[in-house]
Amino acid sequence: MDDFDQPPGLPCVLLTYRIASLMDDSGRQERIEELRKRVNEVDCELVRILNERARIVQELSTHKLEAGVPLFDPKREEEILRKVADLNEGPIYDSSLRDIFELIMHRIRDLEVQRGEFQR
Repeated sequence: MDDFDQPPGLPCVLLTYRIASLMDDSGRQERIEELRKRVNEVDCELVRILNERARIVQELSTHKLEAGVPLFDPKREEEILRKVADLNEGPIYDSSLRDIFELIMHRIRDLEVQRGEFQR
């Protein structure tokens, strides 16, 4: 009599559980890989969009310089931060999103400093 001829009992239940667990692990691993792929795609899009934002700000800075308008406008920066918080649907906290955008704006401003067009 081999293992499959035995009446159902604890060994069969454990074997069934182990097979189901392996199937769950396989499906879980596939889902992990799928989600990682989506994160990578979003990261690529973020890089593209951040660079596009920087190029737009560079062009805006050029026009402001030609017009004699100050490059840094604290009211405009606060307006952007308020709008970001208003647009936020979560799960990122509003305060965290504001921090992220402040960093983005400051780093893009650093590009202008490096170009010699902006005085802090």
